[in-house]
Amino acid sequence: MNLSKLRLITILFVLLGSIIVSYIKTKQLNEVELVSGLGIDQLDGQYAVTLQIFNPSANQKNAVDPTGGFTYTQMGRTIPEAIEKIRKETLKDPILDTLQVVTLSERLVKEEGLNETLDFLVRNPRVPASINTIVIKGENPESFLKLFTPQEKLTTLYTNTMLRNSKQVWGNLVNTSAERIRSYLTDKTSDIIIPYVEIHGDIDKGMSKGNIEGFSPASHLSLEGFATFKGEKLNSFLTNEESNTLALMKGVDQVVNISAPCADSHDEFTIEAISTSSSLKADTQPVSFRLKVKIKGNLEQIGCGKDLTKLASRKTLQSQLEKKIKSNMDAVIKKSQEDGTDMLGLKDALYRQEPKLWKKKKNEKDFLSTVNVNTSVHVEFIRFGHVKQ
Repeated sequence: MNLSKLRLITILFVLLGSIIVSYIKTKQLNEVELVSGLGIDQLDGQYAVTLQIFNPSANQKNAVDPTGGFTYTQMGRTIPEAIEKIRKETLKDPILDTLQVVTLSERLVKEEGLNETLDFLVRNPRVPASINTIVIKGENPESFLKLFTPQEKLTTLYTNTMLRNSKQVWGNLVNTSAERIRSYLTDKTSDIIIPYVEIHGDIDKGMSKGNIEGFSPASHLSLEGFATFKGEKLNSFLTNEESNTLALMKGVDQVVNISAPCADSHDEFTIEAISTSSSLKADTQPVSFRLKVKIKGNLEQIGCGKDLTKLASRKTLQSQLEKKIKSNMDAVIKKSQEDGTDMLGLKDALYRQEPKLWKKKKNEKDFLSTVNVNTSVHVEFIRFGHVKQ
């Protein structure tokens, strides 16, 4: 056999192999559904489970199909039972390994709590261990997973983008895997906070392609803040400002703009924080806590008419900002104590710093509701910006 024939046979085998591999892959893809989102709700004592499925043709390079995925919803006495019904409906195996986000309804986490859902997520080997969990406020996960968003073809992908971007302000607090949440519930040294999203506008229009065909979407998503929990059950929703303040108190090194009113006018000034830190100390006689926050930042804009060449003017601005931040911190602490929650991690600080005292106090149900938390804030300006004349 001459060399040219050998090359021809080799090329034919390579082509045949490529065709066979392509056929096998196509056949495999036709037998499975790649799941991008899992939504869990509760209705009439049963679970309403929604799966958001990738549309492979829409997620390829240069794809023109705006429909990034499809959704299927089924009811079941258990979450696996509902998923099995979806499998029978589609005649394909749902692959959970590709999950991007798990979405829980407000109703589910308020009425039943987290334990049953966490049990499923942790036990199922196909659910990625690092997948984030969020709460949808006021709506059901099915509507969330059906929404068309102009930024991404799937709401789960857009939510992941929002979570990544929010790390500048909220740090690792947005990392809410099932394992991490369950560890907090097991340790009982701090209450859980989970990011929540809201749907704004006309939801019905948001679930049609028309929502992404104009300059002004009829409906859109926003990552608003943290949902707070008391034990395994939802307690309340923090505003965006409250969530930013909580992250600051919990030691997140933030990059964020903070505004405060001028001392002698209705105008405001704004600082861009470039470095933040906090420390929480437990005292024993009596049980109390000291929370210190330090902020370094650049003065971005000022409308106070101050002469920044004078040290006294700078001190006044620093003092005003310190008062504003301290007031925000005290308000979050007050809300937490009124709700009977420990989102700041006071129990954890006592457990780590005073373990003997923690053993005595841990069974006292409401001892944190009256405990004193002394707060202090120190602001340092690094650079000064423009002055409004």
